Amino acid sequence: MAPMKRALLFVMIVACNKTDTQVTTSASASASANKAPPAPFTGTLTGDRVMGSKGLVRPLEKWDDAQAKLEGQMGKETFAKGDKHYWAVAQGDDCWYTVVEKQKDGTVGMVQDPGKFSKGGAIWNVDECLTAAGVRKEAVEDPNAPGPPTDGKPIALAALVDGATKARSKWTGAKLNATALYGSTSTSTSGDKTYKTISLVATKGDFKNSVSCSLADPNAEPKLVQYDPVKVTGTVKVNDMMSLAGNRSLSVSLDDCVITKGK
Repeated sequence: MAPMKRALLFVMIVACNKTDTQVTTSASASASANKAPPAPFTGTLTGDRVMGSKGLVRPLEKWDDAQAKLEGQMGKETFAKGDKHYWAVAQGDDCWYTVVEKQKDGTVGMVQDPGKFSKGGAIWNVDECLTAAGVRKEAVEDPNAPGPPTDGKPIALAALVDGATKARSKWTGAKLNATALYGSTSTSTSGDKTYKTISLVATKGDFKNSVSCSLADPNAEPKLVQYDPVKVTGTVKVNDMMSLAGNRSLSVSLDDCVITKGK
């Protein structure tokens, strides 16, 4: 065979092989893209399965895809609170859990790597894990407890604390007016921003049941001395608290406060 013809034949063979490779690669990629999500795990969740979820999903990933992978590894979530989804299991004094956040745009937000926490360890993590695993139950609200006032009339601070801790879901996010006594002011800074938080009390000396009130405008604080009566407008927050002994409780605070001196 002449040299020119052999060279031409070689080029044609290479080209054919390259085309076949491209078709195979394209088909493989297509099959991968269309691969069905794994079926949810239906067995008994173990610590090993929770720990094995590390690196399975990442922030900004589509939530539906991420959820399918998480459920394929660990089954249905064991607990959800707000935008946070938990997978947890407890055995003896040990507890394993991971947390994944679903953002409003349908993507993954924060991903907390799975971890093992044991009795006597990090109190907050142990409590959160046991709650997510269903071992500890969150405080049950009183279904008959009233919600916040809607007539705009000021409520006494003691009544605010009592109502908000009994019916957390009804009070959280409510904007209301309250009367109290001024306790103290704390100031903090971050960069060029200044923040001020007022401590309010219901009665003189009762700082165990104080309510913190973050000022909407730190420069708008009136001149006050301790136990001056005040009127305040703010948005209710109910926060989870835990003592060093592991005891759980709720605390009430007010955000975006506007405070004026009362009579």
